[in-house]
Amino acid sequence: MGWFSRARTQYEALVARYGKVAIITYFSIFFSVLFGFWLAILSGADLAGGLASLGLDTRSATSRSGTFVVAYGFTKLTQPVRIAATVVLTPLIARFVGRAPAPHLPAEPPAEG
Repeated sequence: MGWFSRARTQYEALVARYGKVAIITYFSIFFSVLFGFWLAILSGADLAGGLASLGLDTRSATSRSGTFVVAYGFTKLTQPVRIAATVVLTPLIARFVGRAPAPHLPAEPPAEG
């Protein structure tokens, strides 16, 4: 079982437990990172060095695709970090907005005696 399978399992358990809060947290992080990379590229940040270190031809990557596509590519590279951040932040955010899940109840009530 690779890291992606473990991360996906953790994320699915998080969604099952926290519902909308987990989904909104994940997509908030995703779009923040995507927008950040897009702004960095538009501002002239040299992200081509990162592509070159991965062995990609930076001239063809930026000339054949738009700024948004390059930003999306960099965002995909951050996926493990984004999933980990979602797993860590979702319970905190759920408590903050008052959506913490109910405590786990025992499967059977204790016998009265």
